[in-house]
Amino acid sequence: MLTEEKEDYLKCIYHNNGLNEYVSNKKIATHLGIKPPSVTEMTNRLEKEGYITTKPYKGARLTEVGEKEVARIVKRHRLIECFLIESLGYRWDEVHMEAEVLEHRVSDLFIERLDEMLCYPEYCPHGALIPRGSLQEEELHMVTELNAGDSFILSKVHDEVALLSYLYENDIKINDRLRIESIDEANQIMYLNKDDKSVSLSMDNAKKLYYK
Repeated sequence: MLTEEKEDYLKCIYHNNGLNEYVSNKKIATHLGIKPPSVTEMTNRLEKEGYITTKPYKGARLTEVGEKEVARIVKRHRLIECFLIESLGYRWDEVHMEAEVLEHRVSDLFIERLDEMLCYPEYCPHGALIPRGSLQEEELHMVTELNAGDSFILSKVHDEVALLSYLYENDIKINDRLRIESIDEANQIMYLNKDDKSVSLSMDNAKKLYYK
């Protein structure tokens, strides 16, 4: 049985594109906030258990077994986020940390019943697909690929509390229609417009917004 720590490692590898490429120990260590020697020890264990494959100097990549486990964990996380918002009145910037804790604590039966109660939602509150047998995400485009004057429907936002809080405070949410007012290349700022209200975003944060 996977421990909470092992589950977090597998999720980390997945969120760093570990389905398609090897994720370096350094990147894993930075993502999890731990020391590289600890990463080496854990990835060796996970490889022996069949969840990942490793290559010297390249890092770790999920196996089919590892992908199946991550799909189960990610499904739990995203369904719990839906539940917290729809049933308990949480904001979309409040649910991630709660779901991080609860995803390790509830049973498979609880998740099945939760899924049924929520009428089998397709997306989490941040626009990510809820896995149902596959971890493949939708092919989306970064808002930074657009030009000034372009409009788009916001489809997904990275799960980052500070960014989500800022968007919430400015009444920007999934499925909103937004327009790019202008792009300040010198200062790396994008200005978005919703209902004639202007909102500024650093280009780094704009890269965390997606449209279909």
